[in-house]
Amino acid sequence: MSTDFTEYPIADSTRKVYECHLARFDTWRKDREVNDETLAQYLLYQFEQGKAPANAESILSAAKWRCLSQDLPDPRGRRCRAALKNFKRRGVGRGRGQVDGLTWEQVERVCSLATKERTLYGYRDAALIAVMSDALLRVSEAEAIDVDHLDFGNNALFIPRSKTDQTGKGAVQYLGPRTLEHVRTWLEKAKVTDGPLFRTINKDYLRAMKKRIGTYTIRKVVKQRCRDAGIEGRISGHSLRVGSAQSLAQRSASLVEMQQVGRWSDPGMPYRYARKFIAQQSAMARLRYGT
Repeated sequence: MSTDFTEYPIADSTRKVYECHLARFDTWRKDREVNDETLAQYLLYQFEQGKAPANAESILSAAKWRCLSQDLPDPRGRRCRAALKNFKRRGVGRGRGQVDGLTWEQVERVCSLATKERTLYGYRDAALIAVMSDALLRVSEAEAIDVDHLDFGNNALFIPRSKTDQTGKGAVQYLGPRTLEHVRTWLEKAKVTDGPLFRTINKDYLRAMKKRIGTYTIRKVVKQRCRDAGIEGRISGHSLRVGSAQSLAQRSASLVEMQQVGRWSDPGMPYRYARKFIAQQSAMARLRYGT
């Protein structure tokens, strides 16, 4: 795939979302000019369609991205800002909301049940879920792990690139002893020594293939393993990242610490995921009620 180094850079997953927004916007606007007024009217249309405020924010970001990519001025202005503000005020409660988090205790239960199967699927899924929980991985990051990204001697996982690290500076995350044991078991049983860490499994011959496991399969694995463990709620591939943030908050980690380990660019994200647990560690909870 060719790369245009003059193009305004965004993550591939974000690009796909933006392209979908822009296709729908272009169909709606027909021959109207892309400007502040048109975008504001489109937000009103989206509001009337029952869309969530997050959808409106993403639409405006998509419009900005396309214009910057084409060396055009940012089309957003006063009308867009007013429309978005009203959208947020009147659209409170819309949207699917935050997924349920998988706490460390739940992850251990899920992994234990998976390994008790004594199957390649069980060993792989336990290692996958444990690694995602320890390293607060996004689904795309888990997909991209290679064996040589692991450092067993230093309990570390190297992440070469992520959604918030498009220049490839890389990050190193800690993996606990139990997690590495799950990984070792998977590697041994699957006879994997290099290349992709998490792979598809041949159903007929029950052996690991060379093909890297995809994001769709990762999400499916997380949901199915949680159902098997009796964990209910709105579970997704992101639940492991959310749940680790919540577990950190339960153990009095600061927002700065949570932001660092989760590699969030904005402390507002871990706060949103764990605010109920953070409240339990507040000055009022500690100093007045001794919790």
